[in-house]
Amino acid sequence: MNQTPLLDVQGLSIGIQQGKRWLPAVDNISFQLYPGEILGIVGESGCGKTLTACSIQRLLPQGVQTTGGNILFNGIDITGLSQEELRRIRGNEIAMVFQEPMTSLNPLLTIGRQIGEPLELHGKKDKKLICSKVLEVMEKVGLQDPKKLAPAYPHQLSGGMRQRVMIAAAVICEPKLLIADEPTTALDVTIQAQILHLLKKINQELKTAILFISHDLGVISQLCDRVLVMYAGKLVEAGGVKAIFSHPQHEYTKSLIGSIPRKALKGKPLANIPGKVLSIEEIAERKFGCPFAPRCIRAGTSCFAGFPDKATVNEGHYVHCTLVKPLAEEHYGGI
Repeated sequence: MNQTPLLDVQGLSIGIQQGKRWLPAVDNISFQLYPGEILGIVGESGCGKTLTACSIQRLLPQGVQTTGGNILFNGIDITGLSQEELRRIRGNEIAMVFQEPMTSLNPLLTIGRQIGEPLELHGKKDKKLICSKVLEVMEKVGLQDPKKLAPAYPHQLSGGMRQRVMIAAAVICEPKLLIADEPTTALDVTIQAQILHLLKKINQELKTAILFISHDLGVISQLCDRVLVMYAGKLVEAGGVKAIFSHPQHEYTKSLIGSIPRKALKGKPLANIPGKVLSIEEIAERKFGCPFAPRCIRAGTSCFAGFPDKATVNEGHYVHCTLVKPLAEEHYGGI
């Protein structure tokens, strides 16, 4: 892409404090997100996806901090901003939707009040204007009969409705970037599809760039333009969704795709990854090599010697794996 990235993450590392040392939860990852794009980050639980997302707004919990790298949003390095400067950006230019709305919504405030709160925090004082905007955005995200629903409290809504409330509050200020951290995980398949459709609609109508976090490559394939594959705090593969699904290069990516239920695989066993994800202590002790090597059926001596350099597979598609040979352009096909 020739355009300037909206979000440019450069060599980001995040550490978790354990006594006097910092254990590497995210290790030297770099990626870009462009205006109007939907970028997915996928990986198993504990691979660093959520910490990466939270670091963009400097919302890391106590005992966790950025230990290296830069995060540029619209050309401004977020890592160097004051809390006051961050408050002007949070909820206004960058907004976030979390996995479980019941832990994010205030049970004592009506949903109308909570949806309108970002407008108040960013200087809007006209209550009629705020009320009008709240009803408008509620309708936009598919909350039917907004006037009747606005005075309700979170516990009176279904899980899908609460997630729509979270999305409404996130987009009411029309942010340039929306971070969605596994927003469909707790929902049934039908509601999940509706939320994915809603996010796509927001992306197309408001031109909002979306960073979508998930452990499910099937969901990523439905929504995203490009995808980053993370494992044990490392970025192991990245590329367009078509390229990743047509020609996955890293053994971890292949296993994730192989575990997706599909009609073509009916009656056949799904892919199974042997072993388990390394703990953060084990990662810190190993220090060298590809973190997936202990579970990889093709791993050789070189896989344990050091983390592989980036190998370009094709334009926009790269992988960190010593076993990969670059593909020719003509090899690419559809999913």
